[in-house]
Amino acid sequence: MRVWIIGDNFGFPNGSGATARVHGFARALQSAGAEVRIVCVTPTEVAGRHSLNADAAGNHDGIPFEYACGTTTLPVGLLARRLLRVRSALRTWNSARRARPDVVVATAQTLSGLLLPWLVARAVGAACVLDACELPSGFLAEGPRREAHRRFYARLARRLDGILVVSSFLERYFAEHTRAPLLRVPILVEMSRFPARVSRERKIVYAGNLAHPEEITSLLHAFAALARDDTSAQLQVIGDDPSSNALVRYPALAAQLGIGDRVEFCGAVDRETVTQRVGSAGVLALPRPATPWAEAGLSTKLAEYLATARPVVVTAVGDIPLYLEDRVSAFLVAPDDADAFVAALRDALADPARAEAVGKRGRDAAERHFEVALHGPRLVAFFASLR
Repeated sequence: MRVWIIGDNFGFPNGSGATARVHGFARALQSAGAEVRIVCVTPTEVAGRHSLNADAAGNHDGIPFEYACGTTTLPVGLLARRLLRVRSALRTWNSARRARPDVVVATAQTLSGLLLPWLVARAVGAACVLDACELPSGFLAEGPRREAHRRFYARLARRLDGILVVSSFLERYFAEHTRAPLLRVPILVEMSRFPARVSRERKIVYAGNLAHPEEITSLLHAFAALARDDTSAQLQVIGDDPSSNALVRYPALAAQLGIGDRVEFCGAVDRETVTQRVGSAGVLALPRPATPWAEAGLSTKLAEYLATARPVVVTAVGDIPLYLEDRVSAFLVAPDDADAFVAALRDALADPARAEAVGKRGRDAAERHFEVALHGPRLVAFFASLR
């Protein structure tokens, strides 16, 4: 079985949650004997900023990939970006007609991003499957534009051959809006990439996309509250948001809260560096908010956190309580309860032996639920049923 994963919302091989999701899918499918190719429709690197992805094509971790536009860096002008997207669409179309994939997996959240994989699949007689990790149109502000986007996206989704959903929330949502076969595939992690670690550092680590202000702002406020009576704890924030001035705005907030000298903002780093730094944490933090976006999604970084066997403090939003138990496999906190989140961080730091035990059971939970090899056969069987 030949599977192409096509999207306009991720870079490869380095990137944030969407990249990790695509990597997990590719490794899961390969473990079940499928041939996989990853196609990035649009560049994700921004000129003048630190670049993580320089190669427009190659093979990473046994996964062939290409930027169909021929470059990893976005051009500056709007017209140049439009022309680049047209070029990328034509090259993707022509390459698919030569390679003849059996299944095309679309990862896009935009209408235009979903349309291209659908057209490519129809042109070559392949099944077209959407990987749904977020609510459609959730990236747009409330209003007529969002409603129009949601309506047209739903119409196109009804023409898909199948839909992969990351959560029970999205399973219910798409069951109401389409008749396409559904398969729930939670967050994925290749456990062998994250060897179990032991750390006695009093360092709290967050790794992710800084485009989610609710998470970062609440994390900084929680650490500021913790730091008032804990003079040795440190916070490390890994990630960036190329579309904003995140690495200026959040350090300024940290300084305003009086913790500027105790918070390290690392910016975007490659996958291996993320693995090393997450594994060296004393505690890993993930303050997901009580929003429709968080209820519908399931953060890939949670699986990677758990795989390290480090203790995780996370809010019990969406499907997270389906997989984790409070004070057994993670420190679960009610969403938007700032005091409880601070207390959980304090508890995890205060009793390292207990925290280590929770971390080990968290790794066991990741292995039971999220290991890529568990889901490869499920994906291949689902794709085969659509043909």
